[in-house]
Amino acid sequence: MLVALSQMLIDLSQLESVELDPLLAGSDGALALRARVRLSLAAPSGALNFAIRPYPSHLVETLDWQGRRLTLRPIRPEDEVQHMAFLSQLEPADIRMRVFYSRRSIERSELARLTQIDYAREMAFVAVDTGPDGVERTLGVVRAVADPDNVSAEFGIVIRSDLKGLHLGPLLMQRIIDYQREHGTKKLVATVLADNTRMLDLARRLGFVEKPNDQGDGVRYIELLL
Repeated sequence: MLVALSQMLIDLSQLESVELDPLLAGSDGALALRARVRLSLAAPSGALNFAIRPYPSHLVETLDWQGRRLTLRPIRPEDEVQHMAFLSQLEPADIRMRVFYSRRSIERSELARLTQIDYAREMAFVAVDTGPDGVERTLGVVRAVADPDNVSAEFGIVIRSDLKGLHLGPLLMQRIIDYQREHGTKKLVATVLADNTRMLDLARRLGFVEKPNDQGDGVRYIELLL
């Protein structure tokens, strides 16, 4: 019932108040015996007034990729189990390239932080398809977190280890570039290990340039003006 009311606030910006009285709740669901809805032309409601930005379902898209149907969409809180399965399939070397360490395990709090994001200043697009068992699976994810002033957003990307070289990386990178540009971000940046030549080559093709950094020869700092 609360989710349905929240969706009404998203869909109807003119919604001023809703009164459900009495509201009967039981094992079979909830039933409003009396309802009153008040609308206002002043549009006091709507998603822009939410303290937490609702799920941006308008950003979901489906396309053809490598002979299969692929969905690109923002990550959801309920992706937690699916995301854990995705991370567990990564090779240690690929994890190191992304987060600079090689452990496969991840704490529950860390996993929640990856899937329960603030869409107002952070975005994570996942590429998903449906496996032979009919269950959705994650193939890759790209993430960007903007600073409070939305001047700079730091990104990271990781692709399932057995799918490298199939052009999923460029697809996800272009999606996050387009999103941050539309979102008004000034530049997209990242810190990349120097031996991550695949990522550095992709970044150069997308227009990123290397900038000086004080973290030593083993690290590269890349930047793309949007």
